[in-house]
Amino acid sequence: MTPTGRLLLVAASLVGAQACATAPAPAAPVQVIIGFTEPVDGAAPATLARLAAASGAEFAFVSSLSPRSHVYRLRCPASDPGCGRALAALKAQPSVDYLSPDTLKDSR
Repeated sequence: MTPTGRLLLVAASLVGAQACATAPAPAAPVQVIIGFTEPVDGAAPATLARLAAASGAEFAFVSSLSPRSHVYRLRCPASDPGCGRALAALKAQPSVDYLSPDTLKDSR
């Protein structure tokens, strides 16, 4: 191998090592649809405080689907076991009729 070839090989190896050393992208937060047993103002600070108190997690209002159904972003990655526990605790609340993941469906 020529000296130039060796230099190119070393340079390519260093670039490849740097690419592998880059930190992975953070996990996306969980987005859920919560159906309440009664109509609620989904964006109200009192509603967000009740969700936080019931689950031990922080929620951000995203949108309303109906007076009883609202979309929230849970501020923890789906891979976090604490996130699963928070959702389970929320499902157990008498004021929650249902809780489901908010996912995009393929319309093909």
